[in-house]
Amino acid sequence: MKYGIFFLLFAMTSSFFFQGCQQTDEIPVPLSPADTIPHISVSTGLLSPTFDPSITEYHVTSLNILQTFEVSVEGVVDSTIFINGQQSTSLSSVRLHKGQDLVIQAKNHRGELLEYTIHYLPKDFPDTHVVYNTNTTNGYTFVNFPSTLEDLGYIAMLDEEGFPLYYKKEHPQARNLQYFELPNGTKRFTYNIRNDKVVVMNERFEVIDELRLLPHNGHEGYPPGSHDFMLLDEDHYLIQAYVTREDVDLTALGGQPSVDLVELVFQEIKDGQVIFEWNSADHPELLSATDDVYFARYATEPVVDYFHFNSFTIDPKDNHFIISARHMNQVYKIHRTTGEILWRLGGKTDEFQLDESQQISHIHHSTITPSGTMLIFDNGNTKSLQETRVIEFQLDEVNKTATTVWEYREPGRYTSFMGSAQRLSNGHTLIGWGGNRTSQINANKSDFTEVDQNGNIVLDVSFTNQPNRNFFTYRAIRYTFDLMQ
Repeated sequence: MKYGIFFLLFAMTSSFFFQGCQQTDEIPVPLSPADTIPHISVSTGLLSPTFDPSITEYHVTSLNILQTFEVSVEGVVDSTIFINGQQSTSLSSVRLHKGQDLVIQAKNHRGELLEYTIHYLPKDFPDTHVVYNTNTTNGYTFVNFPSTLEDLGYIAMLDEEGFPLYYKKEHPQARNLQYFELPNGTKRFTYNIRNDKVVVMNERFEVIDELRLLPHNGHEGYPPGSHDFMLLDEDHYLIQAYVTREDVDLTALGGQPSVDLVELVFQEIKDGQVIFEWNSADHPELLSATDDVYFARYATEPVVDYFHFNSFTIDPKDNHFIISARHMNQVYKIHRTTGEILWRLGGKTDEFQLDESQQISHIHHSTITPSGTMLIFDNGNTKSLQETRVIEFQLDEVNKTATTVWEYREPGRYTSFMGSAQRLSNGHTLIGWGGNRTSQINANKSDFTEVDQNGNIVLDVSFTNQPNRNFFTYRAIRYTFDLMQ
């Protein structure tokens, strides 16, 4: 049985890109009777709710408007199909402008109008509020919205005004959306799902791989953590996991005779082989250097996460690893081949003579800037004045000194977990503020901020928390690339 379908113009003022279509001024007579559309689908994601001809309002679980995507309307005659007022075929290539809904309309054989709307954003996607916007740096800002709900989480790519151009509804612990350009120019996008996997997507945001730690030194089967990942080339990457070391005797440190310790293991994997692995358990001196909060737990808790890795990068001047450990209040340089700790910055065993104003606490992100300095997002959990900041050091690795060259803070602003800091190409700094469960005042402040070299805010963006849904921005990182097709 054939069905006839017609589509009316949705918005005369909206600009709409459609490949292989022609404009028409009026809807022709249907070629065959139709009371409903048997099925509609969109290539970027699944319709929610599942398509039912009796339901007219939908959203899609993932959408990417930088490129064309496919819309399929099944069981109809091609010559009678219209999408957003454009004559179409049963399988159509479409591109939307930001905020533009996808509207499908038709008249059945009785002349009754059939209309189906796929809304640009789901109702539960956080509302964006641009508090301030002037002279921002070009690029796309990647954010993650881990949620307190079990069934709700988003990753998203935003334009300079904080508006989503790509989003994907994912596991509530999906984090760390990143962009990588490989040596051959191939574009890749990745994100972590906590205690599960790292997802790799191609330039069309289509999933092409899922990564986990490889069997090595007894670490088979450990799911990767959510804190960081680096894709260096095709089948060449850094991946990390939290590994529990059981039944450790800590009586020498005033602890219990049997404690389970949460260790960091990270691997460098190339061509399906582990070419380097680092394990915090191989460095027993770390146990006495943890923050006092966790040191005290050796005597009281059955399981202690004393290290708590947060980020890694590669120092471009010597190719050694730079990693940060939140519960150690430290940043480390790790030798690329031997695994030796070359130096420690911050914490109890600081080697750079940090003074009181420079000390860092419960840091969440450390990176090397283009000029070679170290930029750190310092949550400040255990300081007498709980205040979050971004601090930049010039490190003298020979004489072991650290000079503060830049710092940004907002008086009274405190985020107890998550967060990021990134130096942009024009010298501005992008700050992802992370989250705060203990202060609703801080929780309601902006989620990411761009400031210039003098600390002037040029962009301030916040996302509205919905009833019983507290969103956090795990990190906010900006990238510049071209995906338009």
